[in-house]
Amino acid sequence: MKNIILCLIMFVLFIQPFSTIFAQPRKELKAAFVRDQDLWIKMGDEEVKVTQDVNVRYPKWSFDGKWIAYMTSQTEEETNSTEEGLWIFHLKSNKRFKISSFDHKNFQWAPNQNVLAFQEKNDLKVLDISLLSHSQNITSDIINYSWLPDGSGLLTSSKAGNSVYSDIVLTKILIDFKKNEHQSEHLYTIPVKEVDRFYGTSQFKWSYDHQWIAFLLVPTPSMSTDTNTVSVLSNDGSRFSMIEEMLNYRAWFQWAPKQNLLGFIQGYNRNVMENKKLEVYMIEQNMSDRYTPKGYVDRDLTWQDDDNVYVSRSMEMEWTIDVEQRPMPAIYKVHIGTGVSKQVTFPSTKEGDFRPQYLDDEEKLSWIRTNRSEADVWVANSEGIEEKIWIENIHVGYWYYEHWDWDEVFHLYQS
Repeated sequence: MKNIILCLIMFVLFIQPFSTIFAQPRKELKAAFVRDQDLWIKMGDEEVKVTQDVNVRYPKWSFDGKWIAYMTSQTEEETNSTEEGLWIFHLKSNKRFKISSFDHKNFQWAPNQNVLAFQEKNDLKVLDISLLSHSQNITSDIINYSWLPDGSGLLTSSKAGNSVYSDIVLTKILIDFKKNEHQSEHLYTIPVKEVDRFYGTSQFKWSYDHQWIAFLLVPTPSMSTDTNTVSVLSNDGSRFSMIEEMLNYRAWFQWAPKQNLLGFIQGYNRNVMENKKLEVYMIEQNMSDRYTPKGYVDRDLTWQDDDNVYVSRSMEMEWTIDVEQRPMPAIYKVHIGTGVSKQVTFPSTKEGDFRPQYLDDEEKLSWIRTNRSEADVWVANSEGIEEKIWIENIHVGYWYYEHWDWDEVFHLYQS
């Protein structure tokens, strides 16, 4: 009998590590979103309200999902400005900290550490969250910036002179966080002709191998609402190309996960229901292909893998005052090799599906469905099967000619 019991104990101890491994749950979906002007967090099936009666915009997760940065601004009814500015929220301690009294929406977390870059008046600053009382002033009078992909510093754009026709200078700023020091390194100067009217750039996005940088050349405000120029630059500044026209929407140009393929929504004119086509630019071949069928437009995109892109696609139409006549999109999956498209979501005629995002770890597709006055977040598998509402009643972002700024009200955490 003792031998039998001993054998059972040894068997349980032997299988324990394996049962523990296989019992580990999959990562839960996690998002920060705005509902009724306040910041909320959704983790799995649990919702938590973070703020009370505060006008929150642009929630952004830190790289490790432990912090959320967000902007607050006054409404017309408010007279107390103590809440206005840039804040960060720590999930574990449930505490909020005010970083700046200015509500500039261009703030960005480092890709690999809890350091926040933000603009305050004309200055670009960085803040190590472990040192909340002191931010480091990096530079001044920049137009735009992004973190370098290894988190060692920033890439900035600025004007070479005071004229709108002056050249655009791209500068790498390497930061020594321990010594509180930084040094600048010129990367590239983009010549600007008077006919170009290029004022500056968008933020920057790096290819998977960090060898290429994609960004938009942005003209003066009167022109940028209708056309901007998507461009690529090699990381060493040796090769620069202007590719095509597109609108100034940051989510509308994205690199493939593991190849030097740049997907973007090509087309001019602020009306997103007209002349907007999915295009994929191939760096090595210096050429691109379009994938949108005649009579349709694509209005959002995200990569599933190097062969497949999800797009938000609708019928093409000239601008009409009658809201009911404006077409709303569904999500389609486009195979880059064959050009074959497959519809994967099926909203009602009065609703549209926007902002597709693919989470590789969970093998899930998320999107936002709206009827223009209300919006919900949906999730499904990669083929749109087993779809369900994940978050109900998020705030509808800023609207402009049938385009919604979903970054203003929703941020999905991706590790």
